[in-house]
Amino acid sequence: MRPVSQDDSKIISLARTDFKAVKCEKCGAKMYPKSLLEPHLTRHRSRQRWLNSEIKKLRHTFTHMRDIA
Repeated sequence: MRPVSQDDSKIISLARTDFKAVKCEKCGAKMYPKSLLEPHLTRHRSRQRWLNSEIKKLRHTFTHMRDIA
């Protein structure tokens, strides 16, 4: 019997099986299974909401800075 090497433990081979991945249209990430796409898109939406709120705060700050000057 042959000892298991480090390289052999990282290989998973399945004969005659094709796995279909889904590609995110926003960032181009590929993921499998397809069910992971919706949580991924939810994260994109939450990041966009966070970014919009930060931009709104900055606009408010800059507006008040102009009023003071």
